[in-house]
Amino acid sequence: ANMLPQLYDLEGDELTEHTYYIDMLSLHDTLYQQGRYTHQLDSTEIVGLVLIADSSKGIAGAQAKSILESAYGYHFMNCPELEGTAAYKSVTISMDALSKVYGLDISVKPNPAKQWAAFNYTLPTGVTSAIIIITDISGKTVATLSVNGKQGQKIWDTRHIVQGVYIYTLKAAGLSKSGKIIINK
Repeated sequence: ANMLPQLYDLEGDELTEHTYYIDMLSLHDTLYQQGRYTHQLDSTEIVGLVLIADSSKGIAGAQAKSILESAYGYHFMNCPELEGTAAYKSVTISMDALSKVYGLDISVKPNPAKQWAAFNYTLPTGVTSAIIIITDISGKTVATLSVNGKQGQKIWDTRHIVQGVYIYTLKAAGLSKSGKIIINK
């Protein structure tokens, strides 16, 4: 989470929202380390949540409001004000980019492949098994390969695979990263 401002060049309001998010992560970490729950906050922690709930328009604000509403009887109105046809900025982070931040990565060589393809993979910290799903362009699964170990290589025999374009997806720990491979006979 601390890397996000540099990865996505956050500045201004985005950087402020990120700071609130880090504050929420820190609160959750503190509670976990002390064996406490969100309904066991001290007055200073509650004041911090109120500040985030009142100031943040992002995920941290929603989390703070949820904790305050469920455990401390606060009530927040969620009626955004829009000027004209403008809406809130929508930031989309691709699953591939998020997966890379967590350490999930995959590449394939040769590409295009004729008789075989070697998938080189890296899994997130603490994850030692995953699957590579290979589909044709219509989405039909043509192969599922199991992988084990923090990083390694898995060979796919393509001698009996029809020439064409295929999508490979490495799935591990709720994350996924995809790419294209061409089979050319």
